[in-house]
Amino acid sequence: MTPAVERLGLVPVKGLSWNSPDRIEVQAGGVTGDRLWSPVTSDLRCIRATDHPSMVGVGAGSEDLPTVERDVLFQGAEQIVHYYTRRVPARIFGGRLAEHLSEAAGQRLLLARAGEPGSFLWSSPVSVLLRSELPGLPGDVDRYRANVVIDDRDAPLKAVPGSRLVLGEVVLRFERELDRCVVINHHPVTGHRDASLLKRLRPGALLGYGCKVLRAGPLGVGAPATMS
Repeated sequence: MTPAVERLGLVPVKGLSWNSPDRIEVQAGGVTGDRLWSPVTSDLRCIRATDHPSMVGVGAGSEDLPTVERDVLFQGAEQIVHYYTRRVPARIFGGRLAEHLSEAAGQRLLLARAGEPGSFLWSSPVSVLLRSELPGLPGDVDRYRANVVIDDRDAPLKAVPGSRLVLGEVVLRFERELDRCVVINHHPVTGHRDASLLKRLRPGALLGYGCKVLRAGPLGVGAPATMS
């Protein structure tokens, strides 16, 4: 079987659930709607997903997100959020999801919304996972939280930094292998720890690839995947 897109994904709120639509829109800065939001402390610092890995089981669809009419703080004025060493302009929200996260984390949390996709992403704009690289690992790809999952088990692709990946109308360039954290040890629905995977990955806890967008556009499940 020719390699093709098997699953697509995005994480609307950094550290929370992975959503898997049939189609996504790829922009120069990443996937539309991906990691636009992040939980932040009361002093506007992004929490580390590794400190709260069970939050991957917290659903965050469009119906769960705060609204400007009901939940915006600081009268809607942008504030500076600290994401590691990066300063991200964002609007700050309270609301039911923030309250739920506060209870789960044992501290007051708010939600920050940036203006561009990938603002709360410390890597390349688009992440790609190759099915051919999963032997010996759980096959439930949700836990790996990639933007694009390619089924290349019958004809494995060779991802080399600098090479191009053509996915229908979208063209990506492989930039780097992705280093993983303890989040992949947690079940993507329940959030409970159910595996110990980091030592089973490539040296450096590497799995999947970060890619730059060379040509943006819509992308759907089933799109052919070719290297050039």
